[in-house]
Amino acid sequence: MARYPVLRSLATVSLEEALAYLDNADGDELTAADNLARDRNRLEGSTSTPDETEIHHALFLLRRARGLDAPSFDLMRVQLRRRQAA
Repeated sequence: MARYPVLRSLATVSLEEALAYLDNADGDELTAADNLARDRNRLEGSTSTPDETEIHHALFLLRRARGLDAPSFDLMRVQLRRRQAA
């Protein structure tokens, strides 16, 4: 049993998929975006850890699926670095 839904597309995320990723991340957008980016990499056949750009794109897809504004790349980078330092 998978923890996350199987993505149907690398280019888009449905509202159902976005909400499932957020639910699995207890509402934490950055964690959901990181998990989505990892799954997108796996679908592409890569085992590498997603970089900031890939996480930002995943965050963008999660937010777009929910009808929200695009996230700021700079703000996301600051948030990721704060998590790494903690």
